Amino acid sequence: MTYGRQPTPRLRGSGTFQQPNPKLKGAGPLGKLITHRIQREITPSKHHRKRKMRVGLKNRNHSMKRDDISQSKTGETNTRNKLALGSNSQRALNKLMKQSNQTKSTFKINDPEKNRYHSLKTDQIETGAEKKRTHFLGLKRTWGRLGNHMFYYASLRGIGDAINYTPILSRTDAILQLFEINLNNSVGTFTLNNNVTKSEKCTGIFTEDLMSPINKTTNITVFGYLQSFKYFQKIESEIRKEFILKADIKTQVNHIFNTLNITHRIKVGVHVRRGDFVNLKGYRVPTPSYFYKAMNMLRQNLTNPVFVVCSEDKKWVANYLQFNDSVIVHESVEVDFGVLMSCDHSIISSGTFSWWAAYLTKGTSIYFKGYPSPPLLGCMSPPDYYPPHWIGLE
Repeated sequence: MTYGRQPTPRLRGSGTFQQPNPKLKGAGPLGKLITHRIQREITPSKHHRKRKMRVGLKNRNHSMKRDDISQSKTGETNTRNKLALGSNSQRALNKLMKQSNQTKSTFKINDPEKNRYHSLKTDQIETGAEKKRTHFLGLKRTWGRLGNHMFYYASLRGIGDAINYTPILSRTDAILQLFEINLNNSVGTFTLNNNVTKSEKCTGIFTEDLMSPINKTTNITVFGYLQSFKYFQKIESEIRKEFILKADIKTQVNHIFNTLNITHRIKVGVHVRRGDFVNLKGYRVPTPSYFYKAMNMLRQNLTNPVFVVCSEDKKWVANYLQFNDSVIVHESVEVDFGVLMSCDHSIISSGTFSWWAAYLTKGTSIYFKGYPSPPLLGCMSPPDYYPPHWIGLE
């Protein structure tokens, strides 16, 4: 049985950071706050305008050095500021901003509710355990689609927790469209001052040095794919709670299970990754015999299971994996992933999409031992990539 429709365009989590809003270019939030206060001091009289501006700046500059500028106040001035800065106020602003930059390291944080940027002082961020984190952990760049970005998110969370740094994450559409994740410290663009770059050993090799405490005098930029469960194994329960399907995706998944009349059966998610992996060196794809071995193993150990097969290659699946106890589902990336992670057990092929679908199920997970192959094999350690309780077949 086949369930599905024409696939929607694949989501690609580009991981690139958006440019700041050009309307906010120039003085920045600190200048806008000064501007707003100047505006309240100015009277309609032309004769007193310049005098009032100088007096207002002198008084306000003194108080601004003592003020802790809150995010809400910055947001207010961003929306209410209409007055152009004069030459005197601009010089005062530049002086204050120079002083601020010498004492505070800042990021430009994107406020999703008001579509604006504001400056967030590093000493204002605290964890749920009320530990003050004064430095940040970011990514040099990102690659790939959904599975890759799930690794970025989970691994950066785990590393940040280990060294007590605050992770700064890009607003990745592939993740936000699928899961109920609260990205309090996510950004569209940021400038990471006083940073050092730390790199992983290789794509699928756990780099323990990234988890080691360091002298906390700098921010850290991480370069790599971070594809090892060991980065986040100590916060596994938290990661599972955050990778919860959004309500609309869950509704579609339940509708598919109800339509296929398999809601109350033991479901085994089977993902077949072919596509671009077929012709890439090192990205070996499973043969039909691998799936037959895995399916027969579960048939012998489960009561009346149904195999829910998801794949981009519908023709290949129809030729090799169409059985009386299997159904084929082909929907959007989000729904296919939701179907696979909502199953009881997993049979996966190559790639991070399969990996995460299996990781988020609670039952038996069977993986293809033939992936990867040389030359990619030299850049991956299976014990670092696959959890120890998973079963490898070839």
